[in-house]
Amino acid sequence: MNTLLKALVFCSPLLSGCVTVVDAQAPTEPEFQIRPVLEPSPRAELMYQVLTAELAGKRDQLDVALNHYQQAAIVSNDPRVTERAAVLALIMKENAAALALAQRWLALDPASEQAQQTLALAYLRNNRLEEAAEYLETVRRVARNKDKQQGYATIASLLSQADDKQLALRVMGQFRDRNPRSAFAQYYYAMLAAAAGEREQALTGLERALARDRKLVPAHLLRTRLLLEGGDREAALAGLAKAAAAIPRDRNLRMSYARLLIDAGQLDKARREFATLLNQNPKDTDSLYALGLLAAETRQFDLAETYFLDLIKRNTRLADAYFELGRIEEQRSDYAKAREWYERVKDEDRYLSAQMRMGVVLAKSGDIAGAGQHFDALRRDNPQNDITLYLAEAEALREAGRYQEAFDGLDRALASHPNDKDLLYARALAAEKLDRLDLLERDLRAILAADPKNGQALNALGYTLADRTDRYQEALGYIEQALEQMPNDAAVLDSMGWVHYRLGNRDRALEYLRQAYQVNPDAEIAAHLSEVLWVNGQRDEARKIWREALARAPDNVHLRKLQERFNW
Repeated sequence: MNTLLKALVFCSPLLSGCVTVVDAQAPTEPEFQIRPVLEPSPRAELMYQVLTAELAGKRDQLDVALNHYQQAAIVSNDPRVTERAAVLALIMKENAAALALAQRWLALDPASEQAQQTLALAYLRNNRLEEAAEYLETVRRVARNKDKQQGYATIASLLSQADDKQLALRVMGQFRDRNPRSAFAQYYYAMLAAAAGEREQALTGLERALARDRKLVPAHLLRTRLLLEGGDREAALAGLAKAAAAIPRDRNLRMSYARLLIDAGQLDKARREFATLLNQNPKDTDSLYALGLLAAETRQFDLAETYFLDLIKRNTRLADAYFELGRIEEQRSDYAKAREWYERVKDEDRYLSAQMRMGVVLAKSGDIAGAGQHFDALRRDNPQNDITLYLAEAEALREAGRYQEAFDGLDRALASHPNDKDLLYARALAAEKLDRLDLLERDLRAILAADPKNGQALNALGYTLADRTDRYQEALGYIEQALEQMPNDAAVLDSMGWVHYRLGNRDRALEYLRQAYQVNPDAEIAAHLSEVLWVNGQRDEARKIWREALARAPDNVHLRKLQERFNW
């Protein structure tokens, strides 16, 4: 079939009128014989190339689509055709083709901002920095009134699409150096530095940006993220505190500060920030919900209840409110009321969680058989969540102090899901509660045999050996491996501190325990830190940390044991 006939086959739905194709070899009357068309018309050629490209694209044959779009661009003066070809070449990272097509597109439509941006990116992809910078400057001048950030937001967006992040950073550095007084130039340089993994350069850029504009909220937020990634939460908190004071009406900034305060365990300060947000906007139900969570976390159950009931009155976040009211009644040991609230949760996102808490409530109230039947029914109705529900049932039984039943249930789960790492880990925890350290070690070693770099299993094995045996050097080896995998994890830092305490290295123990407590002021970490401080003679600080932790978790077994040991 020649080119014209192919065009007719593919293009007939787009053509106006009906065309009949006659076979030139068929016998006909001489006066009606049609001579074969030797050369296709430019329009037919274009339609064939475009439609073939479209069909290939729909079939994910992108290389075929690009080839035909290129052919179409050759015969067409329509910039839209060349645009499709250039964009597809960029997507496919056919950089040489993208550059040629972008140049043709801009020649056909010199006023097109998108063509200028595409050409700039194509030059970058081909490592032609000078030409790229020239067009990027043109793009910046055009965009500076639109993006309201002197055009730097637009060029940073283009540069972020470059495969070579260091190259993009160098180009952005040129713009920063041309206009060093621009806070936006400094900020977007910092953003690209962060993307390139140049953390210190990014922080320096952000300091310069904020020196020029202290109210540049994105710079504050990016600085906070980079500081947290580097493990410097104190600097992140201090920076956000100053920013929130300087820009008191910015919701994102204050919300970020409040959430970071929660992560740091500074719940009273967090509550004040959320209260400020609610005062600024009484319709802010996110802050209302956060205040309820904070009150519940500090066991101010009556206050928490008022916040969640307020959400119900406002007819918003109902599933969240019902669920949290159920949690409150569960902690009050009013299991009947807890079940009533959990039964009201119908929202798809919260439903299964509420049903799992229902199982916990049944177990806590002593109805172990009922809890088992409840979880069996959930597994029948939600087979895709089979393992999750086995784990939830084991946790429910552990919370009820039924460790043997939890162990037996996980045994049954592993019969259906042999070698599942989560189930093995959960069974190891249950074995520890039964003082079956041989079984704990067996399961954790099974996980490590399949996944030698499993930080959670390494840490659990190392901590247990340090806490429950005298195999301290062996424990240290496992915890060191866990720390390599999870260097900023509070539980691993706590384990490292605890094993050094067992080895008699109190100074090193305090170093790690303080880091762990800074990352997460958990009750067990607080108990370990308080004990080492006390034994090390730092008794005022030991009591202070213990009292703060006890106020947050008055029923914690580790804190209560410490009280008995040292007669606090």
